[in-house]
Amino acid sequence: MPRGVTEGSRRALSAEAYDYIRSGLIRSRYRVGQRLVLRPLAAELGLSPTPVREALLRLVSEQALELNDRNTAVVPDITPASFREIHRLRVDLESRLIQAAALRATEDELEGLAGLHARFQEACARQDDGMMAAGNADFHAMLATMADLPLTANILHNLWTRIGPLYALARTAPPARPPGMPHPHDALIAALRAHDPDAATRALIGDADYARSWIEPLLSQGVGQDGP
Repeated sequence: MPRGVTEGSRRALSAEAYDYIRSGLIRSRYRVGQRLVLRPLAAELGLSPTPVREALLRLVSEQALELNDRNTAVVPDITPASFREIHRLRVDLESRLIQAAALRATEDELEGLAGLHARFQEACARQDDGMMAAGNADFHAMLATMADLPLTANILHNLWTRIGPLYALARTAPPARPPGMPHPHDALIAALRAHDPDAATRALIGDADYARSWIEPLLSQGVGQDGP
């Protein structure tokens, strides 16, 4: 260990790198197939390679990343079959969370959620694909937090390390909605305001199925499989 670096500070630097990379996966900064090369990533973070390597290996152990034949961390490819498994898991976990959130959501939380959705909609209007994907992840992360089921929420956050890169596929935006057609997030927020778990679950399933309708065909076309 370098002189002046304590075990505690090393762990803190590793945790900092882990949080940064994990957030990048969840918020679609990295896409399926992309290589996360150690030294450039360490330079980006302003850290030495050691804590970044530890963070990458931790994410490999969590199956958020994998190692290729050159021992480089890579965002895992997603087959149509694995996507369907991820989709089912997401709907199951998020349904549990949304039902709990509908029963306990406070006005302050709902206003915060509506604010995240407004920023997401602004990104949609600008066709800012990166901010759209990040805003969508932030919206769903807050939904999970509102449920006050921390173990379930953490499992869902881990799953989003696989979902986020899907939204980054070739930075491809979802198809435009017909004029006047509301976004499923609007129905979600309305159901939460009404404290209606069943309506909230239906809205969530509609949102997830809409995402599936444009992501799944990209997988069969092989879009985004070759990272830089």
